[in-house]
Amino acid sequence: MNLFTTNDGTILNYKTVGEGYAIVLIHTAFDNYTVFHNIEDDLATHNQVVLIDLRGHGYSDKPNNIQFTDYANDVKELLDYLYIDKCAVIGHEMGASVAAEFSATNPNYVSSLTMINPTMIEDSTPEERIYRRYSEKIRTWDEEKQHKFLAAKMYYDKKKVNKFLKHVENTNGIATSNEMDSIKASFKCNNIREYLGKVTTPTQIIAGQHGERTTIVEAKEVADYIKDSEFEVFQSSGLYPFVEQKADFLNSVNSFIKRFK
Repeated sequence: MNLFTTNDGTILNYKTVGEGYAIVLIHTAFDNYTVFHNIEDDLATHNQVVLIDLRGHGYSDKPNNIQFTDYANDVKELLDYLYIDKCAVIGHEMGASVAAEFSATNPNYVSSLTMINPTMIEDSTPEERIYRRYSEKIRTWDEEKQHKFLAAKMYYDKKKVNKFLKHVENTNGIATSNEMDSIKASFKCNNIREYLGKVTTPTQIIAGQHGERTTIVEAKEVADYIKDSEFEVFQSSGLYPFVEQKADFLNSVNSFIKRFK
C-alpha cells in the first residue's frame, strides 16, 4: 500500500507497476483499483502503470463531501508527486468521466484517452439505473437472487466475470452510509457534457455490446461529443471488456497508446 496526501489533506491509496511510459487507470464509482488486477501486469510490460483509489473509494480517505472535480485534481497532484508530466489515461465507466475531465482541464498531461463504457447521464449512477429498470420485477427478491438476475444483464461471459470478481477487493463494507452517499452525489450533475466538448486529446471509446449498466447508445453519444474520437464495439463483452475480451482489449489499447505517446 502506497499513500499520498493531497493539498487538502486527503490521503489516497495508489500503486505503480513497471517502468517506462506512464499509463493511468481510473476505476468507476464504488470500485477500487483492484478492478484492473488482470491487466495491470500486461500493460506494465513496457510501461509504468499508475493505479489510484479515488477519494471515497478503496483504501483512500472517505470524506463526507466530495466534488466531482476533486477526482481529477487528485490525479493531477499524484502525477506531479510521481514526476509524471505526460501519460495515457484509461477510465472505466464513471472513471471515464473523471478521465475526460482530467484530459479537458489538463491537456498537456494526456497523450491519449481511452474511455470504456462511458455515459453522459448525470441524474443517477449506472448501478442505480439498471436496478430501477428492473425494480418492479426484482425489488422483493433477496440480494443474491437480484445479483444473479442483474449479472445476466451486465455481462456476456458470466462465468469468466464471476471468476474475475473473486479477485476484486470489496471495500465498500468499510464505508459508512454517509460516505457512500457522498460518492453517489459526486457523480451526479457533474457537467460531463461541458468537459467532453473541451477534450482535444486523441480519444478511443470502447463499448461492450451486451452491457445494460451503460449501453452502446450511451457510449456512442459520448463519442459524438468528442471530435475525431474512435469508437469500437466489443461484441462479446458487457461491463468489463478488459476481462471478457482481454486479448482484444490489450491489442486495441496498446496500439492506440503507441500511436500518440
